[in-house]
Amino acid sequence: MKSPPSLFERIEAASSEMTRSERLLAAYLTANARELTLENAASVARKSGVSPMTVGRFLRTLGYDSFDEVRREASRLSAPAELRIAGRFEQFSRSQGPVSDARSAQLTQQIDALVAAHDLATGEHWNAMVRQVATSRRVFVAGYQTVRGVASDFAARLEYVREGVKFLDGADGTYAELLGALKSQTRCLVLVDIRRYAKQAEALASAATEAGIPVFVITDAYCHWARTYTPHVFHVQTDVGFFWDSTVAIVGFINLLMNGVIEQLGKKVGERVSRLEKLQDRFGAFLD
Repeated sequence: MKSPPSLFERIEAASSEMTRSERLLAAYLTANARELTLENAASVARKSGVSPMTVGRFLRTLGYDSFDEVRREASRLSAPAELRIAGRFEQFSRSQGPVSDARSAQLTQQIDALVAAHDLATGEHWNAMVRQVATSRRVFVAGYQTVRGVASDFAARLEYVREGVKFLDGADGTYAELLGALKSQTRCLVLVDIRRYAKQAEALASAATEAGIPVFVITDAYCHWARTYTPHVFHVQTDVGFFWDSTVAIVGFINLLMNGVIEQLGKKVGERVSRLEKLQDRFGAFLD
């Protein structure tokens, strides 16, 4: 007997017809699936920024009779994680107990976020991203504000294992390298964005989608705009009790992507790295 579709599969199937509120709710449910055993419809509504009525209506759309069904499904994923800390300075200040207790809770939440990121690295959308990043003639990477460095680091390391990689900073004002290229040149775009979301990220995703360029978005649990432009959205947990959102799980997820690309490219990686090592030695790039 075939098992019923999972929460993730139901959300994916309904993603093309979601309203803005439903996309926000879907993002929260996807990124916090392991914690739903500790939630109820009211708390999910409050933390995702939608009404309780929207939660109930959305769950019925997905085929659930009640939130209890979602909770039972979540209990089979893993042991529950620590409760999320939803705010910024006020909540952060109130939550601080003894340093050792706070750090222990934060460590637990970061580990849970990493485990959840590993769970995202499977399925149709994951496979599509790995394949496109490995085989497209050009791969463009963009990130803004606090995750600009994360995106730039990914682009730099990806360029070590394959050619044709470019970090987009938008300095030309047109993104011509991505959007002005001939259609015969296969391209894809990897976007990294977390709250507060960058206007440039949404504008770039929109333009790339209109140009028929595959777009892959790595973001946090709350991102509401990405699914408007692409089904390839990966919601990673960043809210782990620190003052600023933590990028630990995002970096971990990107490391998984890098590894998947290397596995797909196979021995081509060794050949390219060998060539680059000779250039590094020639120009004295490193001390050792």
